[in-house]
Amino acid sequence: MLDYKYLVSIAIILLSTKIFGGLTEKIKLPQVVGALIAGVVIGPAVFGIVQDTAFLDEVAELGVIILMFMAGLDTDLNQLKKKGVSYLVIAIFGVVIPLVGGFLSYFWYFNINPGDSQSVLKAIFIGVILTATSVSITVEALREL
Repeated sequence: MLDYKYLVSIAIILLSTKIFGGLTEKIKLPQVVGALIAGVVIGPAVFGIVQDTAFLDEVAELGVIILMFMAGLDTDLNQLKKKGVSYLVIAIFGVVIPLVGGFLSYFWYFNINPGDSQSVLKAIFIGVILTATSVSITVEALREL
């Protein structure tokens, strides 16, 4: 018999992101904030309604690719040339703050010895992970605004 649990998971994800996205839009926040909250609420962190599967991982990667492609479609090079300095500052802070914040948070939370190279590499990895996710969220929030 075929397993259709992934269809139920997708339906729950779509419904919850639409509901939470609508709620955050009403309080003047980007819908992507609602989608993030929905993921935390229905995911393993709170209720565990939707579990992480290989299928959802693949669909999520496809979603990120489409998100970045849409950001590229919306890019206006003439506007980028006019406001290049302010965009550059935003881009730098959008990368530096999550990178440094993730790095320092790892050190603070785990009380790491700075001389331990493995721990330093783990802290850098956490910072890079936070940077990668923050860039896609920033792109979507800016597209919406």
